[in-house]
Amino acid sequence: MGLFDWLSGRREESEEHAEIPSRGSSPFKISHKFSSLRMKSHKDSKVGMSITVKNTSGEKHLVSVDVELPRGQKLGFDVTSGQKHHEERMGEVAAGGTKTFSINIHGSRMTAPGEIPIKITVYAHYLNYNKVLEQAGKTVKLRII
Repeated sequence: MGLFDWLSGRREESEEHAEIPSRGSSPFKISHKFSSLRMKSHKDSKVGMSITVKNTSGEKHLVSVDVELPRGQKLGFDVTSGQKHHEERMGEVAAGGTKTFSINIHGSRMTAPGEIPIKITVYAHYLNYNKVLEQAGKTVKLRII
């Protein structure tokens, strides 16, 4: 709460009300964690990535997650660095519930140092995985040294 908010009489919302999404806001909270904080360049190495999805909406959803690596980079979800896309079907996530999964990102001897953007997109589906109801996305960066 800032000084001017206090002067104008505005008050912060309690944490209970802050978690309820308003119309048009994201139905999911996406968090991630790398098992080693960075990857070594010019070596055959891998980094584990753990992704957690929390359903912040008031109803259960059928959820899937897409993780994409940029093309042209010498890293991937397999040892040959050819697979740049991974889809994880998480099933139904209850209102307020969370689900977590892990994937490995592999580097090769040709992986150059830098920061690599990784795009994570979470989809809420209707009836089956073919129909998308809502989606939320996030871009994270993997450091390669």
